[in-house]
Amino acid sequence: MASKGRLAIIAGGGELPHIGMMEALASGEDPLFLGLIESDFSPRGHESRTIPVHITQVGKILKTIQKEKISRILMLGKVRKDLLFQKLKFDLKALSILAKTINRNDYPIFLAIADEFEAMGVKVISQKIYLQSLLLKEGRYTPKKFSTQELKDIEFGMFYAEKMADLDIGQMVVVSDESVIAVEAVEGTDETIRRGGFYTKKKGDAVICKSPKAKQDERFDLPTIGIHTFQVMLESGCKTLCIREGETLVVNPKETIEFATKHKLNFCVLGKNGSKVLNGSQKKVTSI
Repeated sequence: MASKGRLAIIAGGGELPHIGMMEALASGEDPLFLGLIESDFSPRGHESRTIPVHITQVGKILKTIQKEKISRILMLGKVRKDLLFQKLKFDLKALSILAKTINRNDYPIFLAIADEFEAMGVKVISQKIYLQSLLLKEGRYTPKKFSTQELKDIEFGMFYAEKMADLDIGQMVVVSDESVIAVEAVEGTDETIRRGGFYTKKKGDAVICKSPKAKQDERFDLPTIGIHTFQVMLESGCKTLCIREGETLVVNPKETIEFATKHKLNFCVLGKNGSKVLNGSQKKVTSI
């Protein structure tokens, strides 16, 4: 049963907003998309539930939330970080929020925006609430077992990926032979993978590790991977991807794992038991 008040999904690019909309509708919600124009968001058949908004016009977004009697907000989808460094015309409310942040990294900005919503009596909810089906348990999801060196690289890489996330730099590192090859920053996941593959001397040696912060705020920017991630890995000569159990979203998990398996790429989920369980039985997922 839906909670009292209407849910709005502030929607960036990619699949997550649409999966969130589907699951919210299935639960009995009456959700609304606030589609961010700068993120190339598309309603995909939900035009009647979509209000296009500019990311720079925060004042108008707040007025829309009041007009539509929104009580809860779900923030989903990709927004390019480099937008902050382009010549965009922010309204006074957006400038006021940016002025309150300690820096221009993602989390301080998300937190300042959430505080603005909370001041209106509007709650920003966890991204996990309507994306539970995208969270995987620990284990190995592709057939090939890992070598001793690969297991060392997974443990090593996930440690450093978490540290980079804690510093609000990025959520991914690419490692090889217990050495960091590439670190994600403003360029994003795809370019980090390409750079890691380029600088790895032996094709396929690179291990890609993606992690949230040690104390990740579930309302914002949960790490996300999907088929596209593996497509970039395939192009770049990287063969192994590891994510954190229960903390990283896998878009269309069954299809994504089937793609990885078909192309002989390796995929695992690291949990509380560490790398020792990764060479156990192959994990399976079913269609959503």
